[in-house]
Amino acid sequence: MFRHPLYIVSFWLFVLLIGIAGSFKIVRSTNIAAYFKKGSPARVSEELLQKKFGGSSPVYVHIKGDMQDPEVLRSMRQVEQFLKTNPHITKTTSVADLIEEMNDAMGEGKKIPEERAKVEQLWFLLEGQDIMSQLVSDDLQEGVIQSRFASVRSSDTRQFVESFQQFLHHHPPRHCKVTLTGMPSVYCQLDESLINSQLSSLALAAVLVFLLIGFSLGSFRLGFFGIIPILATVIMLFGFMGFTGIPLDIATVMVASLVMGIGIDYSIHVISSFTYHLQRSQGLEETIGAMMQGTGRSIVINVLSVAAGFLVLLFSQLLPLRYLGLLVALSMLGSGLGALTLLPVIIILDYRKHPFKYIKK
Repeated sequence: MFRHPLYIVSFWLFVLLIGIAGSFKIVRSTNIAAYFKKGSPARVSEELLQKKFGGSSPVYVHIKGDMQDPEVLRSMRQVEQFLKTNPHITKTTSVADLIEEMNDAMGEGKKIPEERAKVEQLWFLLEGQDIMSQLVSDDLQEGVIQSRFASVRSSDTRQFVESFQQFLHHHPPRHCKVTLTGMPSVYCQLDESLINSQLSSLALAAVLVFLLIGFSLGSFRLGFFGIIPILATVIMLFGFMGFTGIPLDIATVMVASLVMGIGIDYSIHVISSFTYHLQRSQGLEETIGAMMQGTGRSIVINVLSVAAGFLVLLFSQLLPLRYLGLLVALSMLGSGLGALTLLPVIIILDYRKHPFKYIKK
């Protein structure tokens, strides 16, 4: 196999190209209900709430300002009208609605009064109602618009939050501060953190692995070689996730870092074994043979045993844990295969060009 190293390199290049193509198909998921398999009581209940009762994700718009100021109430009403333009927003409720309805009942029309004195008069009629304590603080300096968001798709949630921020930018509220809160806002933040944490953790892990291999082997050149099969495995896993529709969620986001931790062990063993046997053998073939019989066999046993352990998660009731078990098992196989095929080939090609770098004086 190692007599034709370019075949192995070509195979891995093909795998990398497929992995890169699949990586662009990865979707993110922050839908908690989707963590349960189809047909489970929790998921069925959530889908029923979405279909019949406007969803279970509460949306709150916090308004900080004088709640008896007509300008603040008009700003609140303007925000409500914007919320209603979103197809996933169900009925909204706020104190501005109550003031308008009460004003209409008084024969003044369904609108916010122009004068503060009239607002205070209407407010007096509303005081004591249970709903007021849910919509306005006791000191009348804070209020809230209540609603529900019927979609659980990350793209819909992200689009809603972004459009709300753009609305505030183009229509700044007067005499008050407006803040979007509730589960869609939380899901959007979680969605953003999935990408940020994935990229930052992957970059940090790659740097640390490179430094660790370089320092432990006394050669940053070998450290660079050692990280190549690890990164190849990560790309392969991302491609698998993209093509199979496995989402990036709070569980699968850890896979890349796990691959780094798993792969570094194999890389160090292979490189150390190669350099050790090279000093005591008559050539490359004997070195590779000795390495495969010793280190190679140990890596295969470790890959199979640890992968089998993580595959137990396939029986979990939670889909993220199932995906995590499958991806970790695949990462074990991928990193083990990379360490026993791609890494030796890279070292062989480098040894043929720079044999003196592997000879200890």
